[in-house]
Amino acid sequence: MQVVRTVFKSPGNPEKNKGILLGVVGTDVPVSELLKTIPKYKLGIHGYAFAITNNGYILTHPDLRPLYEQGKKRKKPNYSSVDLSEVEWEDKEDMLRNAMVNRKTGTFSMEVKKAVDKGRRVLVLHNDYYYTDIKGTPFSLGVALSKGHGKYFFRGSVTVEEGLHDLEHPDVALADEWTYCNTDEHPEHRYLSQIEAIKLYLNGGEPHLKCDKELIQEVLFDAVVTAPIEAYWTSLALNKSENSDKGVEIAYLGTRTGLSRINLFVMPYQLSNQ
Repeated sequence: MQVVRTVFKSPGNPEKNKGILLGVVGTDVPVSELLKTIPKYKLGIHGYAFAITNNGYILTHPDLRPLYEQGKKRKKPNYSSVDLSEVEWEDKEDMLRNAMVNRKTGTFSMEVKKAVDKGRRVLVLHNDYYYTDIKGTPFSLGVALSKGHGKYFFRGSVTVEEGLHDLEHPDVALADEWTYCNTDEHPEHRYLSQIEAIKLYLNGGEPHLKCDKELIQEVLFDAVVTAPIEAYWTSLALNKSENSDKGVEIAYLGTRTGLSRINLFVMPYQLSNQ
């Protein structure tokens, strides 16, 4: 995404309201940086955010596939001019697209069809859409949530000591693409992992470190309440028959705050990748 602005020289006479055009200044802003501001843990299952231009072209959308092959660099010729109607198949005469192009603010619900399992299956969903314009830009932002999501939230409370103890377990990991703490703003924070940044933030050692307090509280809670499953997995591994050559090789658990726990029931070299 490009941000461009004209630069004028102020007139010497304050009574004149016209300046001299000096030129145009602009910069590129990676869309990935904008996506970091989205609280993914609040979107729920099948929830996502997207943005379009004032022409209806997609700026970002999870179903936008600009490359011919995932992980490759070759882009499709029309990757920058894909219309919202090509990925949001509406049954209400492009109501969503037209409202966003006209920079309106509102919400409505509709039934949508989503391709899953790499396009092999179709899932029918009922989504609630919320949309508005982004002030000072030609863009509009939309959020799609599974119907009814967000009406109720369960919030727990644990101590920092409990949470950090279970968060530092070797089998615990946090989602790489989620931002719990902003480690890009200050150079001294750029080499920190998210777990290291969370520890610094909770210990009060870095007052300039900006973190999502609500998300951190919830991920600490998830770390504590999921900790007992480690003992359960260990007991299963100890009671596993020595003669069993097939069965569960790996177990994992994930929470909506981006926390995951993984347990191997076989040695790494014994994984069958099936």
